[in-house]
Amino acid sequence: MSALVLKIILVVTMTFDHVAVVFLERGSSLYEWFRIIGRPALPIACFLLAEGFARTSNRKKYVRRILLTALVAELFWFFLWSQQRIEAMNTISDAYEAAGGDAVYGADNGINEWYNKLPAADQSAYTNWIVPVLNVLFTFAICMLMLAVVNKIRDRFGELDPKHFLRNLAFLGSMAATVIITIIVCILFPLELDYAVEAPMIVLVCYMFREERRTMGVMLLVISLFMATQSMYYALSMLFGVVLIYSYNGQLGYDKEKHPLLRTLFYAYYPVHLGILVEVAYFHVIYGNLFGK
Repeated sequence: MSALVLKIILVVTMTFDHVAVVFLERGSSLYEWFRIIGRPALPIACFLLAEGFARTSNRKKYVRRILLTALVAELFWFFLWSQQRIEAMNTISDAYEAAGGDAVYGADNGINEWYNKLPAADQSAYTNWIVPVLNVLFTFAICMLMLAVVNKIRDRFGELDPKHFLRNLAFLGSMAATVIITIIVCILFPLELDYAVEAPMIVLVCYMFREERRTMGVMLLVISLFMATQSMYYALSMLFGVVLIYSYNGQLGYDKEKHPLLRTLFYAYYPVHLGILVEVAYFHVIYGNLFGK
């Protein structure tokens, strides 16, 4: 399976995921199925990012392309997040009123008191589907900085050598510290990042073990088990993405000289499809804001 085929699968699965978030009722069977179909997009995107970072002739230019695409996409992503947050607050308000509202919990801090008394699962059901503020490409940009540090560490220590235990320990410790610091930076970033924990781990594994598929598969399996703590269905669908990655044949799948615009089209798809979804879903809001209707 070539990189072109993986990119096409990425586009299709990602679209299913975003259509579910924008149009389908949360908790419905169709919503869950669309999200499950969409989950392989994460490991595929992380793998293609790592592969691209390893193969590109100009890494600074590669990072700039990702950041530029992220900034353009954020114009639509931020509006989508804002509308999702409004919907979440309206849902919470309706549930609060159904539970008795101020008459039961008091007018001063009633809604907070009611919400805090809910089981954790119920709290999550009201809020865990809100789209994060910054889209995943910002997370990927940080991941590429992580890979740049990883390369510096590899240049410093070289490959693992069974005869040099302390050097190996320092090498592994430096690698572990790099990914931990990256995850902490993503989590503590001033604005919430999409896949702040999962993406750095997957990108690092895909980059470090891109030549050792079995090891990469085992490591990604471990990460999938970690994700199973959130949802077994999502973890299984991510495993499907891992299987697709495992079938990668190392080929680009098209001639860059004959089709120079193909790469640009894949970059453009992310912000363009978000713009279309936002326009279709919230046309009445946009139209009303612009023309006062």
